[in-house]
Amino acid sequence: WKISGDTAWLQAHWPAMKKMIAYAWSKDNYDGWDRDKDGVLEGRQHHTLDMELFGPNSWLTGFYLAALKAGAEIAEFFGEQDTAKEYRSLFERGKAWVDANLFNGEYYQQMIDLRDKSILERYSAGASMVGDTVTTYWDSEHEEIKYQIAEGCEIDQLHAQWQANNCGLGDIFDQDQRRIALRSLYKHSFKESMREVFNACRLYCLNDEAGLLVCSWPETKHEPAVPLPYAQETMTGFEYGAALLMIQEGLVDEGLNVIKAIRDRYDGEKRNPW
Repeated sequence: WKISGDTAWLQAHWPAMKKMIAYAWSKDNYDGWDRDKDGVLEGRQHHTLDMELFGPNSWLTGFYLAALKAGAEIAEFFGEQDTAKEYRSLFERGKAWVDANLFNGEYYQQMIDLRDKSILERYSAGASMVGDTVTTYWDSEHEEIKYQIAEGCEIDQLHAQWQANNCGLGDIFDQDQRRIALRSLYKHSFKESMREVFNACRLYCLNDEAGLLVCSWPETKHEPAVPLPYAQETMTGFEYGAALLMIQEGLVDEGLNVIKAIRDRYDGEKRNPW
């Protein structure tokens, strides 16, 4: 809408947009994303790594916060002050909570007790993208919930900020904290060589090639026995998003190093750059 200026197009879709936003806290939302309507996603959250996260995390809540902020801006444009106030209040409340509770001093992590099976049991009824929730996610051998980030440093933890920057939405996360988080992401997850990295998944990066991992767990943090899917992979779309945000936030050398690693891997000889 900002690029095209087509307000008639926006107005035609605006009622559906408001329904989409309100679904986050709707009683009909069997995933219970933001059941208590506090601007933070706590429920069962399906995502692009083919599984579901449980509990607050900056990656997916960041998109929710950005949607609330965008919705407030659109509502103000249409003169719907009550809607704008509702969305902006939710955004500000959620942002404050995320900055205060999910930033661990180094980066933004997921808040979850991996040993609490009851988190899964509340979703035993209702649809799921991956079948029965308890059966799929409970690791009885290690008594942990599977496929979570937990204390990990995940590549998309600030992805919503990159998209918000591109849309002119401003801050989604605290600026000082997100710069610290990006430095930590580079420190923990950018590998100059993949020779010492165990990767049981797809090999988009190997031997002496460099890349930015999907997720890593510093030595002082607990790594789940069955962690987030594809954690050891290096996927270019994720890498570019993180690298461009690094550059936007002033970490130019770090961002360019990530981009160079991608270009070196997909150089036309080893892999197809297209």
